[in-house]
Amino acid sequence: MRAKTEKRIQAESLRKEQGLSYSDISKVIGVSKSTLSSWLNHIYLSDEQQEQLRRRMVSNRASFAARAWSVNQKRYQKARQLAVQAGIGVFDEIPEHRSVDELSLAMLYLGEGSKSYGRVQIASTQVVILRYFLTTLKQLYTIDETRLRFRLNLVIAAITFENDFIDWWKTELRYPSARFSKTQYDPRSQVKKVTGNYHGVCTLTYCDSYLQRKLVSLANVYINSRIAMEGTR
Repeated sequence: MRAKTEKRIQAESLRKEQGLSYSDISKVIGVSKSTLSSWLNHIYLSDEQQEQLRRRMVSNRASFAARAWSVNQKRYQKARQLAVQAGIGVFDEIPEHRSVDELSLAMLYLGEGSKSYGRVQIASTQVVILRYFLTTLKQLYTIDETRLRFRLNLVIAAITFENDFIDWWKTELRYPSARFSKTQYDPRSQVKKVTGNYHGVCTLTYCDSYLQRKLVSLANVYINSRIAMEGTR
């Protein structure tokens, strides 16, 4: 029988007496974990050693995760910054032309609006979306403001804040003369208390069948033309 090497004796001692993992022993004596497995597979750790080893492994994983999170956060932050700059670069290339705004409005309506015949309608919780839609609508077309209506959809828990929310939307939309129809409440909601950033869903409706058809037509023609161009490549 061969005599055990000094490193094997050291490895067995670290395993038996300190309950170190193969990874830790490998770092101490410079032997691969596969070699340690064959050297030490006959050594059983006590319950206490196994628990200590388990705690160290959990701690090591947490430490690794924290380091990885920091590295990934920096990587993602850099990627987001590059994406923002890329978006700004595309915007800088967009020409100042009415057709661009018309197409933008039409695509937003096609994606987010209600397609009911005879009216242009869009609803959102995001005031910036409705403010853009309203502002662009008024800038592009000579609209009859008597056909323009707004309505809130709220959870029942917000019933006492209805007037406050209407005033908030008027202010944020920069349209103090906005006429709001009777508020609708969602009876299915289980919300018991509204938070400070809640203002409900606001629906903007402009009754004009011609404009509704024009926006849908513009968006569809653009999409179909791009698909047709792709098919010819």
